[in-house]
Amino acid sequence: MTIDFHSHILPCLDDGSASVEESVHLLDIMARNGTDLVIATPHFYCHEIDTKSFLSARQNSYEQLKPYLKPDHPKILLGAEVLYTSKLNHLDDLEKLCIEGTNYLLLEMPYLRLSNQIIDIVSQLVDCGRVKILVAHIERYLNFTDYSELEALMSLDVLGQLNSNSFLERKTKKRCFKLMNQGFVQVIGSDMHHEDRGVPVAKAYEVIAKKYGHDKVEQIKESGKRLLKDMETYEVIL
Repeated sequence: MTIDFHSHILPCLDDGSASVEESVHLLDIMARNGTDLVIATPHFYCHEIDTKSFLSARQNSYEQLKPYLKPDHPKILLGAEVLYTSKLNHLDDLEKLCIEGTNYLLLEMPYLRLSNQIIDIVSQLVDCGRVKILVAHIERYLNFTDYSELEALMSLDVLGQLNSNSFLERKTKKRCFKLMNQGFVQVIGSDMHHEDRGVPVAKAYEVIAKKYGHDKVEQIKESGKRLLKDMETYEVIL
């Protein structure tokens, strides 16, 4: 099963799809590229909207899309891309932002240096046990922080997600391979916003298969299935 763990395909909700028609088009692209299941993860910024209002808006967006879904479209599970804040530990209904059917929260880190204070707060979030953490597009943060600081974050009891388009550029591809070699990567996501912003996860699997073989792709797919079953997810060890 090919699972896309990060997307912005719900219409008129964030900086992703701007219409039902665009959402259908993005799902058509995913279907043609073999995506079986996609997690819809619209941005959640707690300084802009409360959890209850966000969940209501997300459900309304999904209900608008549902009549236009096709049999060959990937199944959609609801989630959120939750921006880090020091207040997350105290956020009401934080658990309701997790990927549907799991206790995993897709967490977007701030685009700045990952200080000890930030890492400590994530550690507290992990230790409190309210949610499990899946860190979004971990390769991106190396534009803002040192590898040792990202390593400190990923050495916590968290999982890591890479964006599929990062495997298509030389600089970011090398980053992805290094992070995979360290065992920090469990799943892949398209981070699809529009047709020209995000590529299906199958494109990343092609690159991974050339580098490591098809067994590694199957291992990542299995890791994703275990995550959705809320089972213990092993590291992708290369």
